[in-house]
Amino acid sequence: MQKMNKIWFKQFWPWFLILLPMAAVVGGISTLIIANNNKPNMVADDYYIKGKAINSDLSQLKNAQRLNIKAEIQQVNDQIVISLGGVKDNSSIYFSLFHSTLADQDITTLLTADAQGRYHFDTGSELKGKWLLRIEPFDKSWRLQQTVQLPATTINL
Repeated sequence: MQKMNKIWFKQFWPWFLILLPMAAVVGGISTLIIANNNKPNMVADDYYIKGKAINSDLSQLKNAQRLNIKAEIQQVNDQIVISLGGVKDNSSIYFSLFHSTLADQDITTLLTADAQGRYHFDTGSELKGKWLLRIEPFDKSWRLQQTVQLPATTINL
């Protein structure tokens, strides 16, 4: 009986041996694309300038303590309501939320007070996770800040 040889591309083993390196190439390219699109943003290029700015941050925090400025923050669904105590006027404030790991979710906005002296911020959706919350007046003479876990009903600074 005569043995008949199949053509190479109709056999199992050549395709199996080609498939293994091709899977590694596809996986490597996918990993490269994912790593390129999700770069870490933890390292600051201007670390020296940011390090020097820490001293001014501390003086602003101490100034808020000296002036006995307090804040009560309430989160109700998609809105944050801020009530300040110890301030003489209801001038505009900068309200900032910095996400602990995702810089593209950071929020900074200028808020004005309503007739009752409260500041309202519409978040668009309920915020969740660990955030650094910061409140500063328009002239940046003092600062309140605290790391908070959201959602929370009431936060006192």
